[in-house]
Amino acid sequence: MPRSLSTISAVSASLLAFAVAPSGVIAQAVAPDGASAGVTVGISDQQAASFESPLYPPLNLRIARYITPYDVMRDAVQLGRLDAWIDNAFAAGQDILISFEHSRIPGREARVPSNSEFQREMKKFKAVYGSRVEAISPWNEVNVCQKNGRTEGQPPRICRSTTGPKIVAGYYRVARKVFTGKKIVALDVLDAKDVKPAVKYVKAFRKVAKPKPKYWGIHNYSDTNRGSTSRTRALIAAIGDRKAEVWLTETGGQLKLRGNVFGEAEAAKALKCMFSMPKLFPQIKRLYIYQFHGAQKTEEFDAGLVDSTLKKKRKGYRVVQKRQSAKCRP
Repeated sequence: MPRSLSTISAVSASLLAFAVAPSGVIAQAVAPDGASAGVTVGISDQQAASFESPLYPPLNLRIARYITPYDVMRDAVQLGRLDAWIDNAFAAGQDILISFEHSRIPGREARVPSNSEFQREMKKFKAVYGSRVEAISPWNEVNVCQKNGRTEGQPPRICRSTTGPKIVAGYYRVARKVFTGKKIVALDVLDAKDVKPAVKYVKAFRKVAKPKPKYWGIHNYSDTNRGSTSRTRALIAAIGDRKAEVWLTETGGQLKLRGNVFGEAEAAKALKCMFSMPKLFPQIKRLYIYQFHGAQKTEEFDAGLVDSTLKKKRKGYRVVQKRQSAKCRP
C-alpha cells in the first residue's frame, strides 16, 4: 500500500504472445508456466526510477499503475513526480493506469471535492497526459480512513460506507464523461483483515454507480499475505456481476509492515498465492504487484521485488519472472 501502507502481461502458460507497446514498438510477452490464460501482469509503483532498472525488463510486465492527488495539476512537487513517472513508464512500453486520491497540498488533505471541482481537475490532467493513459481509477482505496492526525488514507466522508459510495459514484460518472474511450476502474477497495466493512462499501456503491461498472479494483493484501482467498471471494461476490472484470490493482507479498518483519520467503509465498487466484476467479484479468522498488531500512512498509538500490533481486522477483503459483487455502 503506497503511503497509506495499504500499496502484473503475460498470458496463457507455455505460449508466447506479441503485444504492441504504447510507443509502437513490438514487444514480446513471455507466458511462463504459472501464468493463467487472459491475465495481464504488471506493477503498481511510485518510483520513476523503477523503469530504468536493468532488472525491470526481464519481468515482462506490460501494465503499470501510479497514485496521484486529484489536484496534482496545481501541486508542483507532485506534478514533477507524476511527470517523471509517466515519462519513464511510457518509455518502458507500459499501459498506464492512474489512480487519484486526496490532495497532498498542506491543509487540503481532508478536502472532499465537489463533482464540478473534480471534473475541472480531471480535464486539466487529460489535457496534458490523456494520450498516454490507458485507464483511470477515480479514487484510490476508498475505504481506508485518515486517522490519528495522519494524512494517509482518505477523507472521512469518502471512507465511510454511509457517505462515501455516493460521493465516489459521482467521481466515477465524471471520469467516464471526461475520459471517453478509456477504461474506468469504478471502485478501488482494500480487503482488510475483516472484510465485512469493505463488502458493505461495495454493495452500497453498486446501488448508486450508474451505468453498471465494467471494471472493479481490489487490493487483496490481507488474502495474499495470509495465503487465503476468502476476502477476495467475498468482494467478488459483493460486486455481483459475472461479466465485469476484476483487477487486483494492488496485490503481492509484504516483507515488512508497521514494525512486523516477514522476510523474503514469506513475501514470495504470498506472490505464489496471488498467481493462483485468477485460476480460481476467472473474472480477475489484471494483477498489479505492489511494488518493484524496495524500501529503505528505515521505512515501515516494504513489498519490493528488488532492494532499494534496484540492483539486487529478492526471492519474490523470481516468482514473478517465472509466474510461479501455489494454491491458497479456501
